[in-house]
Amino acid sequence: MLTVKIRYSETQDLAQLFAIDHTIWNSTNSPGPVRLKSLAAYGQRYPAGSQLVAVRGTQVLGMISWNPQSPYPSMHRTWNIGIGVAQNVQHQGVGGRLMTALKAEARRQGIHRIELNVLATNQVARQFYTQQGFQVEGRARDAFYLNGHYVDDYSLAYLIEPS
Repeated sequence: MLTVKIRYSETQDLAQLFAIDHTIWNSTNSPGPVRLKSLAAYGQRYPAGSQLVAVRGTQVLGMISWNPQSPYPSMHRTWNIGIGVAQNVQHQGVGGRLMTALKAEARRQGIHRIELNVLATNQVARQFYTQQGFQVEGRARDAFYLNGHYVDDYSLAYLIEPS
């Protein structure tokens, strides 16, 4: 397992985060990645401090972001999350460290539910989320048409128990 530090993103991280974002998404793990076209656009969408990042020295290894699920006040304790780890350090514990830090931050902020979606074709991510305690709550059959095939989309959630 790599020795990494988890912290909030900083302005100097944006170029590396943008590069990771552009290298990890493809048609087996995303229904059509919304790729921000420029570093400036990435910085607007994910300003410094809006993500947790895993770093080793000055190298950014991965990130995790969260968004409120809905504008409804009744859902203010739910986050929808996204996670990405640089290809060269995947399967080395970086994602698990990011997820642990996110759960701690969610607990600190009074969040009760963390949600995400994952494609049926993304077996590695599905296994990772199961290991992290996420449970499948729904399956949208044939939700996407990718590479000439219909692909299911799974909805998963993790409930934060009060400490």
